Amino acid sequence: MNIITETRKALIRQLGGISVAGGYRTNIGSSVKSGWFNEITKEESVTASGLVVVQRGQGRDPKRGPLGLIAMTGFTVVGAVRAELNGYEDAIEDIEQDLLQCLVPMDGARLTWLPRGAGNVYVGAPIPVPPGEDLLVATVRLPIHISTIIEGTSR
Repeated sequence: MNIITETRKALIRQLGGISVAGGYRTNIGSSVKSGWFNEITKEESVTASGLVVVQRGQGRDPKRGPLGLIAMTGFTVVGAVRAELNGYEDAIEDIEQDLLQCLVPMDGARLTWLPRGAGNVYVGAPIPVPPGEDLLVATVRLPIHISTIIEGTSR
């Protein structure tokens, strides 16, 4: 098992649960992709209901732990919605709130959606980007770090 791969897949599954029926403000979880945002949006358009892309991001320096290395695996979660320059704020703020609520647990609660060997989720400051340059898509980028234990091997 590759803990990094399993963590990425768990993150995608978790984001896929974002729906109005599940208590969120949007149904953006119906379209969650893995890859690079700019490549995915070349092949498919962003709709009014939105799109979430999970792409690898820069991690943080790993640290030694009792069971191996504790890596801080980095991801960037990009939420996007088709919007005009005037009035995009409400749509992108709904997506931002949904992403944050989906990923941030109650204080001290264990994240049961993460695989064994993955621990905490650290969410960075959201970065909203308005539509522009003939692009009718507003985005919010959310840097994520998930602690993962990389076990050593005996040689």
